[in-house]
Amino acid sequence: MRIQIKALSAAVGCAAVVGALGVAACERSAPAENKTAAEEVSAAWARAFDAGDAAALAALYAEDAQTFPPGSTAIAGRSDIEAYWREDIGSGGAVTKLKPDRSVAQADLLQVSGVYDVVGKDGVRLANGQYDQLWTRADDAWKVKHEIWRTDPSLQRNPGAAPQLSARWVNAYNAADADALMALYAEEAELAIEPTGSVRGREAIGSFWKDDFGEKKPTTALNLTDVYVAGDLAHLEGDYEVTEKGKVTKGRFVQLWMRDGNAWRIHREMWWRK
Repeated sequence: MRIQIKALSAAVGCAAVVGALGVAACERSAPAENKTAAEEVSAAWARAFDAGDAAALAALYAEDAQTFPPGSTAIAGRSDIEAYWREDIGSGGAVTKLKPDRSVAQADLLQVSGVYDVVGKDGVRLANGQYDQLWTRADDAWKVKHEIWRTDPSLQRNPGAAPQLSARWVNAYNAADADALMALYAEEAELAIEPTGSVRGREAIGSFWKDDFGEKKPTTALNLTDVYVAGDLAHLEGDYEVTEKGKVTKGRFVQLWMRDGNAWRIHREMWWRK
C-alpha cells in the first residue's frame, strides 16, 4: 500500500535543509540498530523480574509509563505497573529470557522489539511471544515509556487499522492544516526527526509541521510494513520515499498511536533517513 503525501521537510537545525526528512546539507547518517543498548535494557528488565523484585522492575519505568500485558487493558503509571508485576511475579522462581531482535535509537528515544520466553522453576514454559518497548532517557538513565507484550502476534496484527490512522495524518498534512495535524497528537507527544532532534508537546509539534509545509511541493510515498494493535495502542512502522525535483530520498518512520477516549492520537514518533 502506498499513500501519496507532501514531503516532510525539516527546515530547522542545520544551515540548510533541502526537501524532506533528512534531505539536508549537513550529512547525518540514519540511526543504526543499537544492539548494545537494546541488550542492556532488556537484560536489566529480565534481571529485575527474575529476582522477583517488583520495586526494582517498576524503577525501570517512567512515572507516566503505560504497559499492555498479554490480553490486558492498558496499565498506566509506575505505581499501578509495579502492582501488576508484583502480582504477576507471585512467589517468584520464573526465569525470563528477552531476546531483542530489532532496535532503533533516535535522539533520546530507544525502541526495542524482540521475543520473550518465561520458564517456571519446575522447567515448564509459562509464556512466550513478542515484546515491543519504547524507552526514553531521563536523568541519564533509560526508562520504559510504552510497551506491548504479545502471546500470539498473529492475533494482534490488524492491517486494517493502518490506512485509517495514516489517512487522518496524511489528509491533515496534505491540506497544510497545522491545527488539524496538531490535533492528532497527544498533549505530551514527542517527535524525533533527523536532523532536528526531538520536538516535545502538541503545540511545538504543530509549529514544527507548520514550518515544514513551506512553499515547496515535494511528494512523499508512505509504505506501511508493520502494524500491531493491542488494546488501545497501535504501532505503525514503514518506509517513506520523498521525490523533489527528480531527487529521491528514502527513510523509515515509526508511530505509536494510543486511544485517548474516543480518539486515536500519536504519542511518540520517529522519522529518519536510510
